Amino acid sequence: MSLQRRAGELELTRRSLILARPRVDASPPVSVSLIRYRQQAMATTWEVTLPDLNPAAMGDIDHAFDVLHSLESLMTVYREDSKVSALNRLQSGVETRLEPILFGILLQCYEWWQQTEGALDIASGRMIKAWGFFRGPPSVPDPSVMEILPSLNGMDKVRLDSAKRSFEWLSDGVELNLGCVGKGVAVDAMNAVLESERGLSSGLIQGGGSSARGWGGCPGESNGWRVSIKHPWLDGAIIAEAILDNMALGTSAGSFRHLQHAGRRLPHILNPSTCRPAEGMASVSVLAPNAALADALSTAFFIMGPEKALARMGQWPNVTALFFADSGKITVLGEQPGRFHVCCH
Repeated sequence: MSLQRRAGELELTRRSLILARPRVDASPPVSVSLIRYRQQAMATTWEVTLPDLNPAAMGDIDHAFDVLHSLESLMTVYREDSKVSALNRLQSGVETRLEPILFGILLQCYEWWQQTEGALDIASGRMIKAWGFFRGPPSVPDPSVMEILPSLNGMDKVRLDSAKRSFEWLSDGVELNLGCVGKGVAVDAMNAVLESERGLSSGLIQGGGSSARGWGGCPGESNGWRVSIKHPWLDGAIIAEAILDNMALGTSAGSFRHLQHAGRRLPHILNPSTCRPAEGMASVSVLAPNAALADALSTAFFIMGPEKALARMGQWPNVTALFFADSGKITVLGEQPGRFHVCCH
């Protein structure tokens, strides 16, 4: 772990899609003192940014990261001893009781699967492996494999019993992969520790540069935390800014994890209905009341595209989405499109 006290922007890796930015205007400069605390989890860098505080509060931040690591050990498919990996080894017809946290996550994902008409599908682990986006290398599956993949996708292959809090596979060969929601779930859990449980009035949590949640005010801002969305293929370019005032932002893009095939860049975001890479979008960013929903919908809307997403958005009145198409066209949808300040067209 590392503790850094400095003003200015967050340090970024190339995989970062969301960037915290200081205010830039004609006002006199504001002295900003922030604490940034980083750890590695889920194969990426996590960062908590807080206004300067009493060093005794560092215990609260340590606790939030403990919660993150606990959730990773529960949800990851990259460790054989995780609970989700254990579920993936179950045969159909075998019922198992789950801890409340994991059952709640799976039940919420089942609801999102229904609401998005299958675009958000965590029961797509076999498809992800077939394309080499699990451990690599990425490659186009053989036609014989493509034929069977549709039968191995879908939360309709799962039975969740709320009364018994139990899980059961209805078909063999199906696997879970929570990569599309895992960071958002963990960001929300860390926020609950710091804001609700420990009473910290302001902060920003970033998971891997693609999921963020801010609450309270950032020094130097009139309200919230200013973040920017990076251009999916132009280094250093920004496509939009947003203020996270008790809101979360999730961004999905195919620019970093992809497969080059027949002169085309195929994104790692796969359409469960076709079992092929989603087409048409370069990135999709979603503002939502919580990070898990923002992550889930950024993936689903990337697959659906703006027209299909618009037809479903009434289910989430507090959600705003920015679509950046392969053509460079930007579309903002939702009841509050002004939440995004578009920097390029």
